[in-house]
Amino acid sequence: MNPVNWARFVLLAALWGCSFAFIKVSLDAFAPLQLAFGRLLVGALVVVLIVAVTKAGLPNRKAWGHIVVASVFGNVVPFTLFAIGEQHTTATVAGVIQGATPLVTLGLAALAISTEKPTARKVTGLLIGFIGLVVVVGPWRTDGFGSVGGQLACVGAAVSYAISFVYLRRFIAPYKIPALAVTAGQLTSATVITGLITTFTIGWDLPGELTAGPLLSLLVLGGASTGVAFVLMNQLIADAGPTTASGVNYLVPVFSVIVGAVALREAVTWNVPVGGVIVIAALALAEGRLSRPARRTEVPPASAPPAAGPTPATAGRKAC
Repeated sequence: MNPVNWARFVLLAALWGCSFAFIKVSLDAFAPLQLAFGRLLVGALVVVLIVAVTKAGLPNRKAWGHIVVASVFGNVVPFTLFAIGEQHTTATVAGVIQGATPLVTLGLAALAISTEKPTARKVTGLLIGFIGLVVVVGPWRTDGFGSVGGQLACVGAAVSYAISFVYLRRFIAPYKIPALAVTAGQLTSATVITGLITTFTIGWDLPGELTAGPLLSLLVLGGASTGVAFVLMNQLIADAGPTTASGVNYLVPVFSVIVGAVALREAVTWNVPVGGVIVIAALALAEGRLSRPARRTEVPPASAPPAAGPTPATAGRKAC
């Protein structure tokens, strides 16, 4: 990835790293479907406002069918399932399960996208990254892991995210639609779908008291961790591919622990910096940053080819 995409990568991890805490607080007042709708509505309003200010426009009609499908797998299903899961399991377990998303994405991308074939280096890096992720969150320090049902809900959310990453790259990226327009369409579609499901299933009576804490958490969750975050994610998928983009899930728990230590004064034990180093090194390995640079070979001037445009073998390659 280039420096701009690395900046997007880290910022996205920071925004998503706060989301588990916001979900926990919001669930004090909202049911999972209501929470999913609320964060989608706020996120959609933020992105549509950005679209209006920048005059980025909306996707063309041919792409809308694919965008609706992407909104189901990338927003409606995972947002609802993670909210359900966090009612019945710990945030630590939810974070570990979400960290498996890059591995699932790698397998799905290998089946669906010809340019996303797995390499030994990438597989090794992703596996080491998952080990580092487990070290960061330190599941041995928790009192319990919650119910199996809650864990399965989080697994379903992680798989749904992986499907959406691959679907976006396979079916929407070829349209060359700006990431901002895709995000606006995706969040708008997901808001309408979730609103209809909520209306005809559980309704709008809140299960808890609507106080400042849950309301503010929902607003930040929607505006930052949903609206802004999905603009960054869709751009990463378009530029770097679904497997690389999904690797952001390895850094999410790292930021979750940092936020907890700074804002909530939670203790930071040895496993946090050790696991963080493992995660970052693993991502560098998967991206080829740790490989030894190839030796330069001097080519005699007489045999050097003329400096024309890119050759057919390199014309289609895209730098990351």
